[in-house]
Amino acid sequence: MPAVDNVLVPKPLTYTLMYHGLWAVIFLLTAIVYWGIFLASGQPVFRALVPPLGLVALALVAGFGAWLSYKTRLGVLLGEATWDEAFTLSSWSSWAVLLFAPAFLVAWQWVGIPIAHQVGVEDGWAGVPGTLTEGAIIVEVIVWWLSHLLSVRGIIQGRRLYVPEPAIASDKPPVDIPTA
Repeated sequence: MPAVDNVLVPKPLTYTLMYHGLWAVIFLLTAIVYWGIFLASGQPVFRALVPPLGLVALALVAGFGAWLSYKTRLGVLLGEATWDEAFTLSSWSSWAVLLFAPAFLVAWQWVGIPIAHQVGVEDGWAGVPGTLTEGAIIVEVIVWWLSHLLSVRGIIQGRRLYVPEPAIASDKPPVDIPTA
């Protein structure tokens, strides 16, 4: 990620990229650590490797958001996207998480976990790895949702600061862009 001045890419756009990227890493690292712990503790392969796959799926979703945010940031740097377009896309990506996370939790609690327990009863899904992974997914998705709630707030404030209102809609002169 190229380091740039706030004049080239507003901080709220960089923060959106950081939120998406950070959560992709958090989900993936949690899965990797769980795999290591479960395998080192002598759990059967199915019981050790399958439950954390839900975290890998969440890492892929967050990774897609990071890629989209990075592409938008790069578009602003290369002059292929306006700040208004970048703020709109960043807002959409954060709102997507705000809508996706609760839907995922509902599907996870009411569909995913019951199916996993039915399919994996003989192989021990209900053991410690399955239970720990279920709890980790719930906690991490809730905190993921909260962090993107803050991101939406920052994007709204950033748009007001960095994207001037149309001259027709206001008698005010365009907003000066802070350099620091």
